[in-house]
Amino acid sequence: MFKYFKLYNWSGIDKTLQQKPNIFLSQFSIIAIIACLIQIVNDTIYINYVAILLDLIVLLIPLTALILNEKHKHMPAKLVFTVLGTTVLFLYAAVIPKEIGVYLLFFPILTIIFLIFNNEQRIFKYGTAAFAISLLAILEITHYQPFGQYNVTDGLSVESSFYVNLAISVFIMVFSMYNIDVINRQIEQVRLDAEIELKQKNLDLKQANEELDHFVYSASHDLKAPLSSILGLINIAKYEVKEDKAMDYFGRIEDRIQRLTKFIKEVIAISRNTRTQVEKTEVNLNELIHDIVENNNYVDSVSNIEITRKTQVNHTLLLDKPRLEVVLNNLISNAIKYQDPGKENPRVIISSKISDDMLEISIADNGIGIAADQHDKIFEMFYRGEQSKEGSGLGLYIVKNMIQKLKGNIMFSSKVGEGTEIIIRLPVTQLSSLKTMTA
Repeated sequence: MFKYFKLYNWSGIDKTLQQKPNIFLSQFSIIAIIACLIQIVNDTIYINYVAILLDLIVLLIPLTALILNEKHKHMPAKLVFTVLGTTVLFLYAAVIPKEIGVYLLFFPILTIIFLIFNNEQRIFKYGTAAFAISLLAILEITHYQPFGQYNVTDGLSVESSFYVNLAISVFIMVFSMYNIDVINRQIEQVRLDAEIELKQKNLDLKQANEELDHFVYSASHDLKAPLSSILGLINIAKYEVKEDKAMDYFGRIEDRIQRLTKFIKEVIAISRNTRTQVEKTEVNLNELIHDIVENNNYVDSVSNIEITRKTQVNHTLLLDKPRLEVVLNNLISNAIKYQDPGKENPRVIISSKISDDMLEISIADNGIGIAADQHDKIFEMFYRGEQSKEGSGLGLYIVKNMIQKLKGNIMFSSKVGEGTEIIIRLPVTQLSSLKTMTA
């Protein structure tokens, strides 16, 4: 039964933390209405009809604010309560003696302003607060007679009115401070609940990622063994079966298996990049590039391509060799794969240098190039441009993610028919001196 006397239940606004400022406005409007009715009773006892009329005018302010607020016209309601309310109080205080204590109501209104305006309404919050303080300052400067000598308090008990205003002011300020404390506790509880929920979600996500990575890694490794067995059986079959049509089928099967094997390697590379931390070891960059170029010498038509290596790196470097090897192999093999067959002098230029403790490696070719409308897509997972006739679309995605893992960056420029240049920059530590290698 007592729950119906709680002001929190006197508002039809949704009982949420976001609606709390609007609920407060309804609560304070009801308190102001009750305060006006008490003052009307007090003035009626002393038979001061002018004061009763002023009390009724003041009563209209919180009543109007309450009606507007409950109709979800929150901002007009707030402006009526604060701007119009303080203006009427100012006029009231200007025609009665200071001793009656109407000015005391300015202080609870200031606390109310900071409760009913939220952070997104800071302009209104500080604007209405400054307005209320300005009116109070005018009253103080003019000794509460801004319009001259006026007194509408004949027959009014100054002492009883002062205590009524004082009691109202104290009650509203105590009630405001209590609600500020309630809000702070609610916000803190919401923050703690959100923090606990976020931690749990992070743990669940971490566990899910670990399980997914483990599954991908295990499944990929498990697939490699039967594929190797199939390739072995195909090679054996080639020695026993000599029919041209059968050999053609074997070649096609072998090609598909090679592509699937390459895809599995790419998936393993993605999984490894996600699961493992960066581990730097000593790397001879010249030898690494040389080995990668040699491994790509078995690609079809590579014999027609001029591959030039230029380096200004004369030191052993501390780098994550497995990741760097995957990155360079992808970039160099792409430069070879996407050569323009119509050009007489296809070429790939691999250059490297160190500047400001950053290793810069450039792979440039005069191949078919990349269309401008594809530039912002080439690093996306599974994206295959129009020029791509094969592949999974994972190569450059892997490159970008590994470069990010190494805290480096990647840039590229390309024009259709002219070629492509990709530049990677990685933070690096130089160690012992080496001899320069060019080829």
